[in-house]
Amino acid sequence: MAIGYPATAEEARMLSEQTGEEPLDRVSAVAGRAEIEAAILAARDVFVEESVTRYVVSLLRHTRDNPHLALGASPRSGIALLRLAKAHALVSRREHVTPDDIRAMAEPVLGHRLLLAPEARSAGLDAADAVREALEGAPPPV
Repeated sequence: MAIGYPATAEEARMLSEQTGEEPLDRVSAVAGRAEIEAAILAARDVFVEESVTRYVVSLLRHTRDNPHLALGASPRSGIALLRLAKAHALVSRREHVTPDDIRAMAEPVLGHRLLLAPEARSAGLDAADAVREALEGAPPPV
């Protein structure tokens, strides 16, 4: 999922808003520190079976072997992917991570951590394409 750049009018509006009144001053909290810390702790306790961890490693390795990428996903990318998958499972009211959690979080987590090869960029490919290729190439555990 590429965020990209905003449209011209939207970018001009953003610049005006960010150089005037502080927008964060108008935002009210929806959770306190204790609630956020409790959610973080709860996500840490979500179970990840070893086969799901190996699935993440397989995805990472597929990005590293992808000829469209100059730089694949690092081990830290895998840590971030597992952490977000745990949070996704928690929000889905589950105490364990499934391959679907990994697939749901793969593009948002890995997409901006990959570096496309110049020829891939000139061919119109993007990081989301590389993540999809990794998801297609790495069979999920059953």
